[in-house]
Amino acid sequence: MNVYDDILDPTVVSHSETGHFTTTDHIELVTVNTHILKVYRVANDGRGLCLTQQFDLRGKINDIALIPANTLVESNISSGLDYMIISTGVAKLSLIRYDVDKNDLETVSLHYYEDKLRVTSLIELAKQSKLRVEPSKKCVLLFNNDSIALLPFVQNEKLDEDDEDDDDEDDETYRVEEDERPEPKRRKTQEDSGSLTQPSIILHLKKLNKEIQNVIDIQFLQNFTRPTIEVLYQPQLTWAGNLKRLNTPTRVMILTLELKQSNDITEIEPIMIAKLENLPWTWHEIVPTEKGSVVIGVNEVAYIDNSGILQSVISINSFSDKSIIKSKMVDNSKLELVLNQQSVVACWTTTKEDNNVENRDKMSDSNDMLVLMTEDSGLYYVQLEFEGKLLTTFDLIELPIANNIFLNNLGPTCMSIFGRGSLTSTFDLFIGYQSGDGLLVRLNNMKSTIASRASHTNTVGEEDNIFDDGEDEDDEDDLYADDKLYKTKNEKTREEIIETVEPFDIELLSSLNNIGPLTSLTVGKEASIELHIKGLTNPNNGEMAIVGTSGNGVGSRLVSVQPSVRPDIELALKFISVTQIWTLKFKNKDKFLITTDSFKSKSDIYEIDNNFAQYKEGRLRRDATTVYVSMFGGDTRIVQVTTNHLYLYDLNFRRLTSIKFDYEVVHVSVREDYVLITVSRGDIKVYELDKRQKTKLMKVNLPEILKEMVITSGLILKSDMCNEFLTLERKEEEQLLFTFVTADNQIIFFTKDHNDRIFQLTGVDNLEESLYVSTYQLPEEVVPDPSIKQIMLTKLGNKNQEIYLTVMTYGGEVYQYKKSTRRSSRFYKNSSSNILPITGAPNNAYAKGVVDIERIMHHIPNYKGYSCIFVTGSVPYIILKEDDSVPRIFKFANIPLVSLTPWGKKSVMCVDHMKNARVYTLDNKDVYYGNKMPLRTITINNVLQNFMTFNTIAYHEKSEMFVVSYTKEIEYIPKSESDELIIGSLENVPHAKGFQSGVLLINPKSWGVIDQITLEPNSLVNDLRSMIIQVDSKTKRHREYIVFGVGQVGTEDLPASGSFQMYDIVPIGADIGSPDATCKFEKFFCEDVKGSVTSVCELSGRFSISQSQKIMVRDAQEDNSVVPVAFFDTPVYVTDSKSFGNFFIVGDSMQGFQFIGFDAEPYRMLPLGRSISKFETVSLDFLVNNGDLYFAVTDRNDILHVLKYAPDEPNSLSGQRLVHCSSFNLFSPNTCMKLVPKNEEFDEEGSDITSYQIISAQVDGSIFKVIPQAEDAYRRLYVLQQHLAEKEIQLAGLNPHMERLANEFYHISNTMRPVLDYNVIKKFASLPIEKRNNLGKKTGRRSDVNIWRDLIGIEFSLRSLSK
Repeated sequence: MNVYDDILDPTVVSHSETGHFTTTDHIELVTVNTHILKVYRVANDGRGLCLTQQFDLRGKINDIALIPANTLVESNISSGLDYMIISTGVAKLSLIRYDVDKNDLETVSLHYYEDKLRVTSLIELAKQSKLRVEPSKKCVLLFNNDSIALLPFVQNEKLDEDDEDDDDEDDETYRVEEDERPEPKRRKTQEDSGSLTQPSIILHLKKLNKEIQNVIDIQFLQNFTRPTIEVLYQPQLTWAGNLKRLNTPTRVMILTLELKQSNDITEIEPIMIAKLENLPWTWHEIVPTEKGSVVIGVNEVAYIDNSGILQSVISINSFSDKSIIKSKMVDNSKLELVLNQQSVVACWTTTKEDNNVENRDKMSDSNDMLVLMTEDSGLYYVQLEFEGKLLTTFDLIELPIANNIFLNNLGPTCMSIFGRGSLTSTFDLFIGYQSGDGLLVRLNNMKSTIASRASHTNTVGEEDNIFDDGEDEDDEDDLYADDKLYKTKNEKTREEIIETVEPFDIELLSSLNNIGPLTSLTVGKEASIELHIKGLTNPNNGEMAIVGTSGNGVGSRLVSVQPSVRPDIELALKFISVTQIWTLKFKNKDKFLITTDSFKSKSDIYEIDNNFAQYKEGRLRRDATTVYVSMFGGDTRIVQVTTNHLYLYDLNFRRLTSIKFDYEVVHVSVREDYVLITVSRGDIKVYELDKRQKTKLMKVNLPEILKEMVITSGLILKSDMCNEFLTLERKEEEQLLFTFVTADNQIIFFTKDHNDRIFQLTGVDNLEESLYVSTYQLPEEVVPDPSIKQIMLTKLGNKNQEIYLTVMTYGGEVYQYKKSTRRSSRFYKNSSSNILPITGAPNNAYAKGVVDIERIMHHIPNYKGYSCIFVTGSVPYIILKEDDSVPRIFKFANIPLVSLTPWGKKSVMCVDHMKNARVYTLDNKDVYYGNKMPLRTITINNVLQNFMTFNTIAYHEKSEMFVVSYTKEIEYIPKSESDELIIGSLENVPHAKGFQSGVLLINPKSWGVIDQITLEPNSLVNDLRSMIIQVDSKTKRHREYIVFGVGQVGTEDLPASGSFQMYDIVPIGADIGSPDATCKFEKFFCEDVKGSVTSVCELSGRFSISQSQKIMVRDAQEDNSVVPVAFFDTPVYVTDSKSFGNFFIVGDSMQGFQFIGFDAEPYRMLPLGRSISKFETVSLDFLVNNGDLYFAVTDRNDILHVLKYAPDEPNSLSGQRLVHCSSFNLFSPNTCMKLVPKNEEFDEEGSDITSYQIISAQVDGSIFKVIPQAEDAYRRLYVLQQHLAEKEIQLAGLNPHMERLANEFYHISNTMRPVLDYNVIKKFASLPIEKRNNLGKKTGRRSDVNIWRDLIGIEFSLRSLSK
């Protein structure tokens, strides 16, 4: 009975495409972040990416491709938008398009191939199928192992007139019916002209040619009139130890596929064009080009033309065996480049537009531009030059980059070119990375860099080809090495050609924040270390941040996930009496600060430049509560509105006029020369400043219909959303709109020259998915039930701002609508992505959030460059928007806010509940506000100290320091057990890399390294934790220590060894030069053990270490010694271990996990239970819920398992077999888990029961939590999930249940008690009100209150970090 929820959205960009998916006005970049589809445009200045759309598909996206509308049957040509094909699951394809009118995705067709592929495949299907798209978009192909599914498209007849073939069918034609699941609402017959796809073809590749098996890669080739594929395969598999017998098993076959339609069945006739045999076994990837294909191997790069001729091969390292390749060889082995499978990304584009008459000779008849990026972000250009079809130049050129722009990036995942690339001009390239930010870069005139390539000769010592055959006199010396690799001959001199290329700068245009992969998490103080700032309490006092290790290599860093926005404090003041504040600017400079106290009905004015001295001149009304004060009339007048008066002043506070009201003023809005007043009776009054003397206020005539309406609030907007209904000379010019919220939750507005014509936002009373402007018609019956408290139409963002309508209710909920860029009268709510967190609830379900301090929205047009919205209250919020993200709502600091006002140019002054005033500025240095929580990236590596990759992190509570382990690459020296070089090792070939680890002590005040422990070479810190260990058995005295386990990395014939080490952190006197160095490591104990220490864990005042296949529990003694007191055997080796009191769980790499009890009197380990399933454990932890003991475990198949210790269950054998409750698919590999306290928002105060939850990190940069639920709450949420998953339309036709629960463990799970997906459930909060109420009634009595409390309990569970 648990719920899964994402704390952070994934940040790693796994796939990207460019095209026209949502607009034809400009080229868009479409990216995939695991399960989130994002659409970007390039900023107007060309130097940034701006997010335009975001869609959460509720399923992992394996690949995407854009299909231009003009290549398909004429169904979407009118809009000109591309279709998108999405590959998900094991073998599913979704054809979708963007619906302009609904501002959402529409599923055109859904194709499910898994079952049919499983029938045709002779072996078990891979977890993912690979997607290939035919260049002319005639079809797409999905292949899994040796089986394929081909989906033909209905082509545009204008573009496909020559595809008819009258030849008779022969015996090689195969008919395979498709297994598809079309979307119910779009079910059409094949004869229907609106259908975009033809029947699919599912078959084994042996049916195309009996020889094809063990397929490595398949690609469609360019410039064929019919779909033509190139297949890379190995009929007989081999490996490194079998190369003497079979070293060239790889083959290439080119097949043309004749596709024909007959009686709703697609027929396929294969025609073999060419076949190549005896190719190296390390070739693994095909990259189609203009006239052929480039085949990438580990040691070679080859070119095969479209007729199947191997024209040239480039040797790229010393391991390339030139003797086995029967083709022209280009020796480029000096690069020493190793292109392992899935470690290189290729990006090809044509340069036909650049191949004009003037430069055709210079281009040598080449239309190819192929760029490769290796795992370490090295950029290479594949030079292809032709004379007709003959390849004249084929080379691989390393592009040296002067500014090291890719220094912090590793593991490219995708590359996409904006538009057509050109060697002689500028083109933009987007690159996604596994480690490091996604980059949009500009390459300027690459050809000039290539033309700068020069060479000179140098006489050096030469060795013969190390791959030459030779006899070995001693076979035993060749036990672990290949003769061809290690046999050398006498040295002799030769002339070596050294080539140089001038480095060039790659211009960085924009970046997308990425914190993946996350490898370790801890919880500690980061923003709340200092108790006081500027003499007042730290506004973030009491907060604990989630700090993790992120990234690989030089770009590795720490990431702090902050529970709230941490502001910088410029100024702090303390008032005696204040409830609201305002500032008045004179010549763009703050001059006066005005305060009011509603309890004492008084107001004060202070001179800011005069050290906040009271300003006693002028006639400002001081003996009344001020409701609003503002500059007025082009900053030439000042208006003050009290509870029942309006006063107009000049700049010296000389009173010019006043107006008295019969009822109390509840809301005021001032803009340009107009003042809008809302009084408690529900009436409104609008006044205009006279243009000439500016000493009078004239009443503006209101529409007659307003007299029959009850108004709750009003404001003056400036917008063009009514322009299509008005007669204007300039349609794009914004108009002043007097806007009101009525008691029946309508938003109405009119212009000054209204002629009794009023407009409304239709649908806002029900919070519909989309709103549109229409003429207002007074309903026959008005039922006053006000829920909308305040609205704002503002620009949000940083450099590229967009217009949003923000609606806040009396319950504290916040809803947002984005203004359409196509039609100014429409607004859309992005409910499919569940972007905004829940901040309140209707029907008084969460009264605690709004009763103490009133929630009011304040628009701040410039908060450190951001246009944002503040929300005051007992829990204040801020709405921020990064240019590359949707708007986000964050908790602002950890202190209530009563009132605020803009301060200076980029700051705000806020007053808290203790009447303290602080001037805040946004801390945006290394802080990203585009994810679900603020992310601070902390860089430790620098030029002087490069620790490379950070592995694990722990927090030492006593010293308030962070301890981090690191691993750096070093040159590996292969030594034997006697510390001598291994026989057969050579110095003239590239060696593997070794590792060296260490441990750092980091002070979070400055994030500087104040002490470090460096371990010996070839050592790895496998686990590091902070533990409370008992050091005196008599007095039961405990002390906090840092314990870490080390493994030694050697050759395969050496036995595993390791050690564990214990360190204390002791305070020292800080030096003048290093004021933050207040602590240091002090060694407590160290011991070398047999076997690598893979995990350490605190256990009831003792600690355990896992060494080899044994777990040893050790006890610390008073004399600084450590003795073993208990042990336990494990099957293979321990991957993770956790404890909860005297309970202990141990995860095994291949045999699931075991549940153990520890007893100290006497010392013993008691096996209590174990998992039945033998999953490969990655991480695990306890999951405690109301006395029930659950376990959360993740495995190498990216599945989260929940098991329960239930000795009363009949099939559990008194608890020895742990009950398998549920298995939940994760969309990314998991790395770690941590148990943290859970916040109980609705528990009674003083309760001593502590609830817990699990937080866990993943490789794609996401963090999730698993929250236990009570029985009644779980049932309500289960009903919601069932309805939302089954009744609501899902994006791309994906089934959320299937995406999360369909796995090999489904049959042993409790299908009635699965782990719930909060990402699906949360959609309830964004449904229209009427639909929400109807759904809520299905969950039982008081559903309107209980459901919202359940949602808030999940949403606010991490607020335990702020207490």
